This record gives sequence, C-alpha cells and structure tokens, in this order.
Amino acid sequence: MRHLSRLVSGGAAAAAAGALLLAAAPAHATQASHTWGIPGHKMQVNAWHCGSYVTACDWKASTKLYKGRSHDSAQWVQNRAILAAHGVSVSIKISKNPEATLTMNSRSQGTVRWKNYGGHKWIADTYGQMKPSMLTVYVSTKSCGSAQINSRIKFTEKCVYAGAS
Repeated sequence: MRHLSRLVSGGAAAAAAGALLLAAAPAHATQASHTWGIPGHKMQVNAWHCGSYVTACDWKASTKLYKGRSHDSAQWVQNRAILAAHGVSVSIKISKNPEATLTMNSRSQGTVRWKNYGGHKWIADTYGQMKPSMLTVYVSTKSCGSAQINSRIKFTEKCVYAGAS
C-alpha cells in the first residue's frame, strides 16, 4: 500500500507540473500589426498565433499593400514568418500553406516564406499550425514583409513580433 501511495503522489506531482507548464502560456491570442507608408502606398505586416494550446497552435502571418483604402498592385509581395518554440530543450513541428516554403533553422525554429508573383499581387499570407514539444513554455511568430511596387518603388523588409516579451 505504501508503494501505491508514492505512485499516486508522484503522478499528482507530474500532473501539477504539467498544469503549471500549460498555465505559463498566454491565455489569449497573441498578435502584432504595423503599417508603414511612403507617398501614395502603404504596407501592412501582421503576425498572429494562438495564446494557449495543448498539442497544437494555429498561426498566420501576412504582408498587405494598400493605395489609399484600396488594394495596391505590385510586381511582387513577400512574407517571411519565423516560428519558434521557447523553453529548455524544446522542439517544434510546423505545417504551412502549399505555396510557401519551410526551412527548419533549428529543432525549435522554422522559417516559412512566400513571394507572391501571382494574380493577387497585393498580399502574401502564410498560415499553418505549430506543434511544440511538451517542454515548450511559449511560442512566437515574427512576420516580415517586403514588396516591389514597380522598378522605382520598393518596401524594404519590415517586421512585427507576436510572442511573450
């Protein structure tokens, strides 16, 4: 009986540690957005991911171009999202939309990139799901955007960060 009570108390301690780890993650969605302007044109960069999760966390990142209140037209628009798991000895698996490329920088960080030369040349949006390891304390999304309006007008890369500070 004594051995059984140690097992129960050990299990309770493990459950409490797991609950503490989940409670360390923010309880609401995490997002960031900023707009930069040059005469006649605006570029908006957005980052978003879930704030709390058990096994998976949805994420989105986008770069959008505007001329006044309307969508702008460009030669290309690009978004580069850097997705990371934070903690000690953590890892992450990342899914993404089909047109984007994924490069794993390390076990705990990946970069998703999409450069839109296509029909809707006012936006480059990427999205997917992160699956962080059990030791992850929080995840983050850094979204960076750039665009080439025409041969003379270019938005150099600008970034926003959504995650714990």
